[in-house]
Amino acid sequence: MAKAKSLAEAKGCFACHQVDAKVVGPAFAWVAYKYKGNPKAEGKLADAIQHGISGVWGGMPMPAQDVTPAQAKELASWVLAQKPIAPPKAS
Repeated sequence: MAKAKSLAEAKGCFACHQVDAKVVGPAFAWVAYKYKGNPKAEGKLADAIQHGISGVWGGMPMPAQDVTPAQAKELASWVLAQKPIAPPKAS
């Protein structure tokens, strides 16, 4: 998992995400919570990382990232391996 974290650092993921706190995008632990138990989660997240996504965590879109399909899958697997934490309730 250290290799995947290093990849996340190298690809700039931490500019918008942290493991357990919201920055621009959701905390990785919140993503792990949302998709816990979903057998399609890794593929769905890998696709979102590689091609971008919007509307899942609010109005801020995540642009497509400059990663290979294998890197996107590695990053998705790493995100899903975080200790799941429920996001705070919207007020």
